[in-house]
Amino acid sequence: MILATVALVGLSLARPAFADWPEVRSVVAWNDGADTKLNITIYHIEEVPSHYVDNITVTVTTGTPNVFQTFPQSGPHTLDPTTFTFNVTVDIGPLVDTPLAQVIAYCNIYGPSEPWVGSIPEYGVPILLLALAGATSTFLVAKRKL
Repeated sequence: MILATVALVGLSLARPAFADWPEVRSVVAWNDGADTKLNITIYHIEEVPSHYVDNITVTVTTGTPNVFQTFPQSGPHTLDPTTFTFNVTVDIGPLVDTPLAQVIAYCNIYGPSEPWVGSIPEYGVPILLLALAGATSTFLVAKRKL
């Protein structure tokens, strides 16, 4: 009786895992003149005419109001056969500072992916350490001259 109760409770709380849900694997920001573009890598197995990523939503927190854009996709994408991923480039326009961004891919059958959240541009630890070292050395040189 206890095992049956545990099993029923576990099944009622479990969220089904569909292998066909899209997944935003990475987002890389780059500048094209004054505009910022995002190169988004999405994992989605079995892109066919009846099952594909039909839009991508990008929300950028730039203050009030936020920039919210949906980018419709037309039909299946060409997947890399070794990784089951495809790339989409999205132009989000000019940005100031390093705002937060959220990217969600939507499958026309299974719905939204888990959101990818990060800063744009997203700086890695080595770049941040180099910037900190540069700022520290500049400060020390300026202080010594005074």
